[in-house]
Amino acid sequence: MTTIKLMLVLAAIGLVLIQMSILRNNFNDNISNIAVALVSSKPITQRLDYAHFLPLTNNNKLHQVKVIVDYTPGGVGQYAYMKVYGPNRALLKISSSPHGVNTVAPGKAQFATTISDSTIKQVSAYIMFTNSFRNANYSNPININLNLGHTLQPPTPKSQIST
Repeated sequence: MTTIKLMLVLAAIGLVLIQMSILRNNFNDNISNIAVALVSSKPITQRLDYAHFLPLTNNNKLHQVKVIVDYTPGGVGQYAYMKVYGPNRALLKISSSPHGVNTVAPGKAQFATTISDSTIKQVSAYIMFTNSFRNANYSNPININLNLGHTLQPPTPKSQIST
């Protein structure tokens, strides 16, 4: 009987050691992602170029949320995502850049997703540049509130003329 108890205690100790090893590896991965974000040369800067929440032309029961942002390059961060929330702040969809975004030069990133619940008349879209694991943010966030049937296109900034 003591041999069985000893084997059970050793097995339990082995399981605890395995779990501690897994937790330590996950912790180290997260710490290195945070460290990369902190030492990056500069963050990606993004600004809204265009957004809409419109019914799809071929199906009035489906609605599209589309956002286009202009971004300036940063030291790191090659992925971006858009989270779409309903009027009750429930997460409806996540749309991401599956192959990454070229953040070496300035450019545009486009996000689009379809909402199949035709009763939703208001959404919020949240856009962020990040790493592939979505656990380190590399840009300023953009948060846009959209009503069904509306588009948003901020005015272009006027250039200053020197005299």
